[in-house]
Amino acid sequence: MADVSVVESPVKAGKSGSGAYAVGICAFVAFTGFFHGYDNGVVNDVFTMPSFRSMMGWPKEDNAEVAFWEGLTVNGFNAAAAIAAVLAGHLLVDRHGRKPALLMGTLLFALGGAVQASALHEWMLILGRVVAGVGVGITSSAGPAFISEVAPHRIRGMLVGIYQNNVCLAIVLAALLNYFVHDLGYGWRISLGLQVLMGAAVLLGLFFVCETPRYLASADRAGEALHTLTRLRGDAAQAQDELQEVQREIAEEKQTGEAAWSEIFTTPFFRNVVLIGCLVQFFQIMTGINAMVSFSGTLFKALGISGIGPSLIPFVSFTIGNAVGSFMLVDRVGRRVLLLFGMITMCLTMLVGGSIALLAHDPVSDTINETAGVVIVTMIVIYMFAFGISWGFGAWLYISEIMPLRVRGKAVGLCTAMNWGPANVLSAFLTPQMISSSMGPGGTLLFFGCVCLIVIPFTATCLPETKGKTLEEVVPLFRFAGAAGFRRFVKGNLKGGLGYVEPAPGLSGAVPMEAGEEKI
Repeated sequence: MADVSVVESPVKAGKSGSGAYAVGICAFVAFTGFFHGYDNGVVNDVFTMPSFRSMMGWPKEDNAEVAFWEGLTVNGFNAAAAIAAVLAGHLLVDRHGRKPALLMGTLLFALGGAVQASALHEWMLILGRVVAGVGVGITSSAGPAFISEVAPHRIRGMLVGIYQNNVCLAIVLAALLNYFVHDLGYGWRISLGLQVLMGAAVLLGLFFVCETPRYLASADRAGEALHTLTRLRGDAAQAQDELQEVQREIAEEKQTGEAAWSEIFTTPFFRNVVLIGCLVQFFQIMTGINAMVSFSGTLFKALGISGIGPSLIPFVSFTIGNAVGSFMLVDRVGRRVLLLFGMITMCLTMLVGGSIALLAHDPVSDTINETAGVVIVTMIVIYMFAFGISWGFGAWLYISEIMPLRVRGKAVGLCTAMNWGPANVLSAFLTPQMISSSMGPGGTLLFFGCVCLIVIPFTATCLPETKGKTLEEVVPLFRFAGAAGFRRFVKGNLKGGLGYVEPAPGLSGAVPMEAGEEKI
């Protein structure tokens, strides 16, 4: 380990201390969140644009074949992002640095947008989606990592929250742009081509962004790390103290080591917490959010609802909910409360909206009356707000807090893959098929309402509160093995208590096992 005490800083102690530079570059890197949100949301109304459907040779109304192509178009992006997000963390972000990963991901996002905007047939569009998906998978791994390592401690949560809020804002931007270019002969190319401008602007700015001090320290470049930290914090003494803390954490991680893949699946403690994390990410998507983001245009068209209000208001509601939840509530009321009551609200709105859509549907004219349409849109708006204030950011926050240090990298990668992969792929294929089938939009909303209904008891029984707890305090909450251990785990969560003893000193989160508990 390099001796940082002899490295002179280019900034004198106490010169600034404001951290304005750190806030600025974190806010800039958070713009990569626009990639995630925009590429997810832009196809929503592109699928309904007359010029797009004419170019692709699609009929005016969706059928099973069109639903298949829509699902494949959405899933090309999701599958590529899933694979890239898992591989990028270990092969690119950790090995070569956060900045090179951001540069590569941004470049691929822009290139993918160019291919999409110039598409002449479905496979060309899907190729562009795959390329952009790889880029977004990389930036979704590198972006939050960069921000969490560069941001000042006191506002780290807020700056990470900006990334997620930018995802929401990009969805709103996509909906707004799609509305204004909807009927233009080249409108869909404008919507998809905007990705090129976004990517190019961020790519240019990234050349002026520093590498993170944590990566520099892990690469035995302590002098550069101190130089960067001093510039970020504006205080040489603070920078030196923080660098020493970073070096201690890196040394501890090296001493602890990283678990093999086999340990994650064969050790009950690791397996259980990873399974819970994967279910959290799976349910985040399968409760309907991506159906609303990627197919709300198709859904509203099937309901006979049109206009800028229904297209835009749900996404504005989502954005407001995310901001309120991540910036104001999560550290006050806790994760568990938001996740539980958010899911209850999501369930009720989907069930009510779906029931009204079925009951108010006129089979002769294949329409619903205006009052029913207003109620359905209102239910979707409330659903989006409830998701934004709870599961939108909460699922990602929760899995980052519950994973033991020894398996954290692989475990978070698996959970991320569950979100981008099976959950997104299944949702993207099922949604257009359900809307175009006899289920219709009403049955589709009821389906997601029923999924939400299943998730409510899972949340109540399997997700203990993590607010205000250190890693050493969180890890024992999930330490159980066998049926008896699981029953105690559930009982402790339902009672609102921990149900577990404090970790034994020096065991890095391990706790004494109770009699009869399986050794892990």
